[in-house]
Amino acid sequence: MRNILFIVLAALIAASCGNKEEKTVTKAEGLDFDSITVDTIAALIQEEGSPSANIHVTMMYAQGDKGTAFNQTIRKGGFLTPDYMGMLSDRLTMKQAVDSFVISYVNDYKRDYAPLFRGDREHRDSYNLTYDCRTYIQNHRGGIVCYIARSTMYGGGEHSVTSTIAKNIEVKTGKVITAADVFAEGFEQPLADLIVKKLCKLQDVKTLKELQEKGFFVDIEPYASDNFILGDGEITFIYVDSEIAPHEAGEIRVTLNDDELESVVK
Repeated sequence: MRNILFIVLAALIAASCGNKEEKTVTKAEGLDFDSITVDTIAALIQEEGSPSANIHVTMMYAQGDKGTAFNQTIRKGGFLTPDYMGMLSDRLTMKQAVDSFVISYVNDYKRDYAPLFRGDREHRDSYNLTYDCRTYIQNHRGGIVCYIARSTMYGGGEHSVTSTIAKNIEVKTGKVITAADVFAEGFEQPLADLIVKKLCKLQDVKTLKELQEKGFFVDIEPYASDNFILGDGEITFIYVDSEIAPHEAGEIRVTLNDDELESVVK
């Protein structure tokens, strides 16, 4: 009964917010993939000219029983922020899970922003919110699919924040491949050194000190991001906006090919 009520509630909110659904299909590593797209505009309060939340989610998922383990991983992988989906029952379909995410997002928006807006009507535009997340598959090889979520968020601050989350997932087991699975024991420092060397080349400097003078790895030790893409003959390490450099630098990507990684891979 609870599940039935939830589905009805989801449908009502989706209709009232103007949801629409589109689908695309692709194949990778023996799986058929589909995607669910939901667009929602939700007014902050019931008032003409109210600020609003503009939400877009495109969630790829594997079809059929063969994709069960893969789907469980992406649902609990933190690809959507906040991670409302990680707390949902596995019995919900992907469509129900995405709708639930949108419902929770809208509810939290109204709960957190509405009281502030009622006491601050002169800054109406600063209470608009945008969340856009699109997931896709970039690489697949040897039974592994790289699942990527690209998100842009704006919540009334000075600027929007864009981030990329990438996870390499074994199709059959749903296991997320970590750096420890790819690199030899003791890889951390040598791999960090390789990344610094490549960043120096990209930034046209020669030393870590010069790199730090340009705003990279300031007050933190260089490290290899665990947010990476296993590509064909290369690995790309992703550092999200403001992670290792100023916001103005945007997202930082460092790609090392197999020859460069020869000393640290298993």
